[in-house]
Amino acid sequence: MSSQNGTSLETSPALLAQVAAAERFARTIVVAFGMCEETCAPLSDVQKIAVIEAALLEFDGLEAKLGSLTSIGEILRALGASPNGN
Repeated sequence: MSSQNGTSLETSPALLAQVAAAERFARTIVVAFGMCEETCAPLSDVQKIAVIEAALLEFDGLEAKLGSLTSIGEILRALGASPNGN
């Protein structure tokens, strides 16, 4: 993968997972707002902002969490592949 200025960008599994999660998160918020409007219980702008803020706070730190899980998986695979691994 490369950026617009020609430099190479590394695509990690954690980054790909974060992008996929962000897309699903955004889609979920849009669908939830739409359902509120369809059921005659629309949210005010202040309520929508509060929902988005809560979602962003939940989403914050996901990349680090996924990165640490990926690192742990790599370490465990390396241990399993070592001559002394069981």
